[in-house]
Amino acid sequence: MAQRAGTSIVHAAILGLFAQAAWAQNTSSPDYQAGYEAGYKAAMEALQAGASTTPVSPQGAAVAPAASARSTSATGEPTDWWNHSALMYRSLVPEWRHHAEAQFSATDLNGNDSGYALRGSGKWFSRRNRWSNELIVSLDKRHIVQPGDAINQRDYKMLQDSLRYDLTPKLYTAAGFIMERDDVNDIDRRTTVLGGFGYYLVDNRTVRLNVFLGLGWLEESYLDPVPSLVGIDGRNSGLLYLYQTFDWQLSKNWSLQQGYRQIRDLDDSGHYVPATSGPTPYTADRMVKRYRNVSNLSLNYQLSPRSALSLGIETRYDSNPWPDTLPRDTTKRLSLNIMY
Repeated sequence: MAQRAGTSIVHAAILGLFAQAAWAQNTSSPDYQAGYEAGYKAAMEALQAGASTTPVSPQGAAVAPAASARSTSATGEPTDWWNHSALMYRSLVPEWRHHAEAQFSATDLNGNDSGYALRGSGKWFSRRNRWSNELIVSLDKRHIVQPGDAINQRDYKMLQDSLRYDLTPKLYTAAGFIMERDDVNDIDRRTTVLGGFGYYLVDNRTVRLNVFLGLGWLEESYLDPVPSLVGIDGRNSGLLYLYQTFDWQLSKNWSLQQGYRQIRDLDDSGHYVPATSGPTPYTADRMVKRYRNVSNLSLNYQLSPRSALSLGIETRYDSNPWPDTLPRDTTKRLSLNIMY
């Protein structure tokens, strides 16, 4: 009703202007009559064009178009296209597209280790048509304080690559590998190969919820003193891999990210306890199916279109850790992210 009343007022104003002109001039003139009709038609067309481009709220009041939390390109695609399906926002791109990120973090360690770590990581993302590839390299330099204030330097290195194919705007399939060396947990090399399917439960410019479920294979080889303590130098197992991420754009500059990953062994491994006799200090008293959880939560602030500051916490849990090892480690970190 408010919209109709507003339109009637504008109509009356236009008619009033023409009536005033008619009073001042000879309305019987053919030239004036033709000009009057042309002017009235032009005014009505302009009014209708203006009304069609102005959004109207359910109450009838004109409102400005809502601004998106994430900026978009001229095609309507979010500028963070690498975080979404290739089929979601635009037609397929036949040529390669690339995106790169670098992250530098200072972390506080709590659990099996106390101290701090400096972490550097890089990511290279490429896409062509429905195909996407993500390569990640990470390095941790850990400065660990041991009993007696002794200082120990330990490293963690990781190389990960995954290839994804978008089947629909929400469903995709992916396969990849993860290679790790973990001095903290006495792992000389851990290689994980996996493949499966993922699904975007929600995928828009404000909220994104993604789940992935796959099967894989795990191989580990151990550093000293693991062989001398438990009598094995490596193991392998099939695995079930679950991965979930949640992203929420709180405002133009603030965002919240949450992630959860579980790797569950399909084969048994030994649960070690102190040995009463035998060649090693520890022996397996039973066989169990091990699983590992990694959960993280971070709050991010966009400093510029190419940089962001992140404050986060990460918790790792191992259901079957080595003897005299705590099952849970917690890391708090402050990170600077650079994007290209």
